[in-house]
Amino acid sequence: MDYDSDIIPLLEQYQGMTLRSISGKTNITINNVDNEGLNITCSDGQTFNESHRRVKMVFNYLLDKGIAHVDAALENSGSRRNIPETLLANLPFIEHGKINNRKHLFLCNIEMHQLGTLQQHPFYL
Repeated sequence: MDYDSDIIPLLEQYQGMTLRSISGKTNITINNVDNEGLNITCSDGQTFNESHRRVKMVFNYLLDKGIAHVDAALENSGSRRNIPETLLANLPFIEHGKINNRKHLFLCNIEMHQLGTLQQHPFYL
């Protein structure tokens, strides 16, 4: 799976959608998606542009390991670290769950839920 050819077209389908965050406290609305990045409005009303760099970094980590703690994949870079997590968790082949009480993303081999929705992985430690 390739971020540019497989994931960006899926992210484009988010345009106009409000995506629920895993915590339910930091939902985001996707205003626009193009090859440069995304224009997002956060639950606090602030609108900003997010490049694909951080989302791609987490996605590639997830591809490599199958499981990703977003902060670890991003190496604690930047603010609004929930944005890559929310964008990826709402893809149909990615679920979320907790390991040692820390949020993780799980890459699945098949679509587990509809695009733009969340599903909790049954794996907990």
